[in-house]
Amino acid sequence: MPAAYLAVDLGSSSLRVMIGLLRTDRPGEPILEIREAGRFPNVPVRRPEGLGWDVPSLRDGVLAGLRAGVTAAADAQAPLRGIGIAAWGVDYARLTRAGALRPFMRHHRDADVVLAATTASGRDAAADYAVTGVLDQAINTVHQLRQDLAAGIGAPDDTILLTADVFVHLLTGRIGAEASLASTTGLLDRATGDWSAALAAGLPAVLPPIVPDGSPAGETTDEVTAAIGAHRPVPVYAVTAHDTAAAFMAVTDAADAGTGVVSSGSWGVAGVAIAAPLLEERARLAGFTQEIGAAGDTLLVKNLSGMWLLQQTLREWAEADGRPGPTIEFLTRLLAEAEASDYRGRFDPADPALQAPGGLVGRLEEACVAHGAARPRTRADLVRAIVDSLASAYAETLELAAGLSGQDLRRIRIVGGGARNALLCALTAERSGRTVVAGPVEASVRGVLLQVAIAAGDLDPAAARGLAVDDGDGPERIIHPASAPANGEHA
Repeated sequence: MPAAYLAVDLGSSSLRVMIGLLRTDRPGEPILEIREAGRFPNVPVRRPEGLGWDVPSLRDGVLAGLRAGVTAAADAQAPLRGIGIAAWGVDYARLTRAGALRPFMRHHRDADVVLAATTASGRDAAADYAVTGVLDQAINTVHQLRQDLAAGIGAPDDTILLTADVFVHLLTGRIGAEASLASTTGLLDRATGDWSAALAAGLPAVLPPIVPDGSPAGETTDEVTAAIGAHRPVPVYAVTAHDTAAAFMAVTDAADAGTGVVSSGSWGVAGVAIAAPLLEERARLAGFTQEIGAAGDTLLVKNLSGMWLLQQTLREWAEADGRPGPTIEFLTRLLAEAEASDYRGRFDPADPALQAPGGLVGRLEEACVAHGAARPRTRADLVRAIVDSLASAYAETLELAAGLSGQDLRRIRIVGGGARNALLCALTAERSGRTVVAGPVEASVRGVLLQVAIAAGDLDPAAARGLAVDDGDGPERIIHPASAPANGEHA
């Protein structure tokens, strides 16, 4: 009899619920089948307090997706063994002392950059980094709390719940902060594994207890159990709830010193897993932040631009052409033309001037010129510049990560939507001089499902990453530095 698990993935633009079926009833080795149970938009809402998460809409989406997952598990005659949730880091909601969730949950896109910079100017950034391993950024939870204080939002005895923990609370009633999410806040003391009293002093909120990944979060409440159509309460587990940490768990760990990872979605994160945090000034100056990964690993990573640059450029061209939006066919044609283009201009994809929508095509063309290249003559030339610039940034970042960690990187795993971009994978292999393994696309979901199966006692942790997986996306591809995109081997 197969066993079923559900993963809730709260991304920056969409909410997905995925079902995993662990099958041992077929000839050969066990296999984890992953399929989508539901997908819903994640659109921020503007409130008097500022831009926020639409929690009621997302809660409805989570329940609808779980209901579809419960039905799919029943159709497969597979007992539902557990649920795990991963989400964006840093953001949080407020729970009143009476246990009510306040309606406003601030969104990181509404971070007050000026307030954060003013606060940061009066602090010792190196000393704070030596405690938390987190770069000082306006989106960090610690700055968002100061933003609340300045705006008079909430009450000092409110308890904050980080994004995934909000939905764990809505499903089970549990109050806690999962460790990987907590490590993104700028408030966690990496030496103790608990909140830093010094860094939290004066902030207008109560910090919840730290919850280690792999631990039970409880079972679905009676109301939730009925809403999702389950016959009995479903266990919910604390997984590495930051989506980046979940993605890393799916493909590597600290014992795998030869693998670098690029999580390539709308935004990109590149780095390595190491056994302990590297709380040194050289890591901070190199632009690396550090969060807790699965099984207590540390992820030494840098936040970079991702496929958003290409996505936004395609939107602007579609608008200029009078089309409703970019299509897969349009993207496929442009990528083929970009591969054949002889244009070799690049720019810095992490330039803050390139992070806002509106007029991006013109700014990207100017960025190429500013970096000493000719202006792209065609759309294919600009696509080539975007993809080449991303690949170069990924390669350079992983080279820095290897130097900081002392690891001898032999391969790069590109996971997320960027794994489907053959040109990006080939150029990353070329720029880095290392073999690239493209996939899985749904790495965060795979990491969540594997951890739920482990926590439920159905999967051996040592064997989890080697488990055969059918996610409907085909086998992972291997691209050697000298390979053209079409020559990728199947893993």
